[in-house]
Amino acid sequence: MSESAIADFVTTFIPDTATHAEPVRGRVVMSKRQIVLVTSDDRVVVPLEGVFDVKHASAPGDLAKFFEDTVTIGYERDGQKHVAVVEGGGDTVDRFVTLVFKALLNGTTVYAKHPARRGGRITDESFDTADLFLVPDAVELRGATSARIVVSTVTHFERLERDVGGSSRPLLSVRHVGDASAVTTELALDSSRRMNILGRFLRLQYAQLKQDLGDATLSDDEVEALVAIYSTGPDVSLAGVLGVDVSHLTMLLSDLEEKGFVVDENAIEHGSTGPASQARQGTVELTSLGQAAVSEHLEDVNN
Repeated sequence: MSESAIADFVTTFIPDTATHAEPVRGRVVMSKRQIVLVTSDDRVVVPLEGVFDVKHASAPGDLAKFFEDTVTIGYERDGQKHVAVVEGGGDTVDRFVTLVFKALLNGTTVYAKHPARRGGRITDESFDTADLFLVPDAVELRGATSARIVVSTVTHFERLERDVGGSSRPLLSVRHVGDASAVTTELALDSSRRMNILGRFLRLQYAQLKQDLGDATLSDDEVEALVAIYSTGPDVSLAGVLGVDVSHLTMLLSDLEEKGFVVDENAIEHGSTGPASQARQGTVELTSLGQAAVSEHLEDVNN
């Protein structure tokens, strides 16, 4: 490849399910314009402008005998549709999937209404243009409409038909938790291909968080503590808000940290580790899993 590679790793893959019955070993090289699957005797080019779907999940059907997890890339080239399947386990492939979504979506112009709803109330906001970017743990809108959709706070999304600029068109309606309340953002993209990819990105992140939540257990006290962390500022005493003594709060925060729902930002900054303590009450932050737990709780309350 003549252009700079932003991903380059060795794994097992099926370059094209129409021409390869079994996986082969080779290199996956990605630039800003294409993905190239290279084997000892072949080279398959996947143009990013032709990618219409990306899935990262357990291997489907007959492929399960070859892979546990896969990244499936549907793409069009020379007027024909193709499917490539890449072995999907490990941090390297996770980063590759993120890079693919960013390459496909970053900088895309969208028509956005934010918020279209606040709680159950329809707002009088109108659609305006923005540029869409994927950033760590969030979808950002930058432009005339500015918004940040933290993926872990998304509680529902669906495709709808709405009047945008005088004509009916499909859009993605995303309900998420804003400043302690549920809001809905509506996004319309000119490209149905990119609309599908954005929906796939949200479904992928949403499914993973729901699975992680399903694998975890939280007591009522722990849920209450997570909501208090979300709702209060750094200068507010969590012990006072929760009506517990400091020793009990320390135990709650320590358990939540061990389960992956909170992190001590002060400890990270100073390179220290260990259980939650009284001194860190103002620095404790929700992880993406903690935000997802709060979102699910608030959604249950609102319903």
